[in-house]
Amino acid sequence: MELTFIGHACFLLENDAGVRVLLDPYQPGAFGGRMGLKAFLRPVDVVVSSHDHLDHFHIDPAFGTPDVVRKDCVARGIAFKGVRLPHDAEDGASRGWVTGFRFELDGVSIVHPGDLGRPPTPDEVRELAPVDVLLLPVGGTFTMGPDEAMQTIAALHPRLVIPMHYLLPSVDLPLRPVEDFLALVNHKGWAVERRSQQPMAIRKADLTSSTQVLVLSPTHLSDQ
Repeated sequence: MELTFIGHACFLLENDAGVRVLLDPYQPGAFGGRMGLKAFLRPVDVVVSSHDHLDHFHIDPAFGTPDVVRKDCVARGIAFKGVRLPHDAEDGASRGWVTGFRFELDGVSIVHPGDLGRPPTPDEVRELAPVDVLLLPVGGTFTMGPDEAMQTIAALHPRLVIPMHYLLPSVDLPLRPVEDFLALVNHKGWAVERRSQQPMAIRKADLTSSTQVLVLSPTHLSDQ
């Protein structure tokens, strides 16, 4: 499969059969212009959204007529498993709940937990595992911060971690920079790779048994 980090919590994935899956697409210009990422304007086959907030759910006419996934279902031959997760550290008391998703493309299991607000419980881990690729919020305020993100890695044991939902030049939200998370990763001695060229091919056979962290440059940062 191929993976592209569009920006914030949005990713584009494409399997070997050419099915294009867009995760948590944002509304450009949302929140009075604070969501300053450029618009994603390409056809897709499936749109997956963890919750209704404007930085995680937007359907543009340019997408065409995709299947929209909000819960457990099979879309374009792909089985999506939805797991109810809290948007905060108080089991939904402050911000409610999101739906994290687990699915597989070309034998690679992917988990996108949306705006998960705390490390998963043992029951949630059983619902989400096993995980090859974990798309992990690390920016705090609206999701987990770096410390909780590290606890989530320890709970889920992913083979590849791709951080998301952190401070970006085009997004004026009170989030922490990815470097705060990477400082903890470096302390653990885990391998870190930074990559700007995308899409990135991910194959099951290429994933190592030890945790690796991949920092991708968002493709849709504003030019301003």
